[in-house]
Amino acid sequence: MNKIRRTPLTRKDVSLAVARLIPYIMRGTQLDFFVKRGVTQTQFLVLNAIRACTRCTMGALARALHVSMPTVSGIIDRLVRAGYVRRLALPEDRRQIIVELAPKAELFFRDFETVVRQRWEEALRSLEPDELEAFHGVITKIRERLQADGA
Repeated sequence: MNKIRRTPLTRKDVSLAVARLIPYIMRGTQLDFFVKRGVTQTQFLVLNAIRACTRCTMGALARALHVSMPTVSGIIDRLVRAGYVRRLALPEDRRQIIVELAPKAELFFRDFETVVRQRWEEALRSLEPDELEAFHGVITKIRERLQADGA
C-alpha cells in the first residue's frame, strides 16, 4: 500500500532510507562470509582501499585510511600471511613498499559480490518490472557519478 506524501522527498530523506537499507542487505552476509575466510571487517576495509588504488604505497594507504603506519603495517602483515596481499619494493627506491591484491583477494571480492548480489536479488523480488527498470536507471546514474568523482 502506497502512502501519499504531503511534502516532497528530499535528498536527506532518500539518503537516510538508503543508509537504513544497507544493514538489511548486509545482514547474514558479513559475519558468515568474513568468518569463513578469516577476514576481519578492518581487513576488509584495507582490502577495499587497496582495490581502489590498485597498487599503493604503505604511506598512501595509511593516509587514505587515516591510520598510523604501524597500524597499517600490522594489518598488511596479517593480510600477506593470509595470502590476500602482496608487498613489493619499488624498483627505483627499494625503501618504498607498495602493496597490491593477490589473486586470493580478487577471488574474495568476486565471492563477496556474488553474495551481495544474491541478497539484492531477494530484496528486489518485490519490485514490478517498471520499478526494477527505474531503480536500475537510478543506481546506474549514481554509480557513474561516484566513479566520475573518484569516490
